[in-house]
Amino acid sequence: MTSYLDYAATAPIRTEVIDSYAQDLRLLSQNPGNPNALHAAGRAAREMLEDARKRVADSLGADAAEVVFTSGATESNSLTVLGALKAAEEAGQTPVFLTDGLEHPAIAKLGDRCRENGGQVLIAKVDELGLIDTADVERLCSENQVSVAAFMAVSNEVGTIQPVKELAEIAHRHGVKHVHCDAAQAVGHIEVDFHEWGVESLAFSGHKIGAPGGIGVLLIKRAIAVVSDRIGGGQERSLRSGTQNVAGARALASALEIADATRAEETSLMLQLRAQLIAGLDPRATVTKVGQTSPHIVHLTLPTEHPEVILMMMDQAGVAVSAASACAAGVPRPSAALLAMGRSEAEAMGALRVSLGWDSTSEDIAAFLAALGSALDAAARFEKGRN
Repeated sequence: MTSYLDYAATAPIRTEVIDSYAQDLRLLSQNPGNPNALHAAGRAAREMLEDARKRVADSLGADAAEVVFTSGATESNSLTVLGALKAAEEAGQTPVFLTDGLEHPAIAKLGDRCRENGGQVLIAKVDELGLIDTADVERLCSENQVSVAAFMAVSNEVGTIQPVKELAEIAHRHGVKHVHCDAAQAVGHIEVDFHEWGVESLAFSGHKIGAPGGIGVLLIKRAIAVVSDRIGGGQERSLRSGTQNVAGARALASALEIADATRAEETSLMLQLRAQLIAGLDPRATVTKVGQTSPHIVHLTLPTEHPEVILMMMDQAGVAVSAASACAAGVPRPSAALLAMGRSEAEAMGALRVSLGWDSTSEDIAAFLAALGSALDAAARFEKGRN
């Protein structure tokens, strides 16, 4: 049986969500209706969809009209950032995209697209603790006409909680009209309040909080100008055309409500497991020093430049974790986030992420700790054989 410690990649569907999801699927199968149709069956499906929309809004401090259902955070990020850059271009401006060195590829690669289309990309500095440098954000916003700024609420690699509200205030003070937040690792783990944070848009995925894959949300204020490339029937405020996933939207709403109701209890569990992990850690491994972190992510630095060996050995031992370094065509690459934090290339190669969830147990941590020593030994032998 696998000790699953990779919740930041995806989480199991919550048992309660499976039950309600199955019930909705049966109902929609017995009474099929497109939520955009005008007949009774369509109106019933629309009522189910709008109920989910309101529940999501209520959980996140938003208005129902600000909730757009998508396939997940990646699509939500793309829709809003590229849409904002396109709107700037159509207004006769040079698109300018501000982000930072910690971002997930779902945001970072949008910068590549911006450059390809003749726009400018500004990268704010981060400090050694993984916090975005607010002074540098202020400088970049004051010196440039930024079209859209995008920041993660919680780093997907090291777990640092970013000062989203402060970053939004700085950007707005210098005339930035659109601040976007990738909250994929925040929703369900820390309190998220869309209006309180003051951002114009926010993205997250259902599969990170116990809903099925393929459903996500983009919160976006009504007055924000974005140009969508999703051409079709104009569903979801003409931002994401196509027939909506009614059962998926309701499953996401249920998972979100459960996560909110159980957050305090689950946070306590994760902090206990985190303490157990750190106390029993092999002395060759170190906990990466970062700022305030989300309780579900523990980031480790290991003395190896071959994280794939560590992962293979952990997998053989029945433990699922992730390397924080990227892998392209089977070739390990150093973590861009750790490099941005000023770590050496060797440190950025030997990064391991352990991420916890509501079903994580003390036995899972014990299995990880037992497997780590052997995995480090195997990596050392592998590196010695290559030298």
